Amino acid sequence: MFATIELAVEVPVYPERVFRAWLDGFEFAKITRQPARIVPQVGGNLWLLGGEVTGIFRRLVPYNHLEMTWQIRGKTSSHASQVEIRIEPTCTGSLFRVWHHGVDLSEVQNVLKWWEENFLRPLQAHFENLVGDYVADLSDG
Repeated sequence: MFATIELAVEVPVYPERVFRAWLDGFEFAKITRQPARIVPQVGGNLWLLGGEVTGIFRRLVPYNHLEMTWQIRGKTSSHASQVEIRIEPTCTGSLFRVWHHGVDLSEVQNVLKWWEENFLRPLQAHFENLVGDYVADLSDG
């Protein structure tokens, strides 16, 4: 049996900035502190966290939606699961939402923790360090 898990984190930058970071192997490696190779096109390959994650982009909708196959070495069954990411604008940046479909029921808690430690916290910290105290929605009046 398989499950879908959903996670979200707020980041202090606009959706386009987060979207571009997910398509850039160099910046992705800076975020996760692990080697990454990304071919940013539909059908393009993902090789993340030094090869711990592999996949293929299935859909890219600038600047708010990504879908990909997703295989975590040692964390999911032998089949490739599916990951969907939506990046929604907020008053102070973006809401980064992840749905991971096809997670083995026995691995749900481990995969939730894995996402938190390997992607969500590092993503949030990366952009908070870049932005500092700047508020994303500053205007002239």
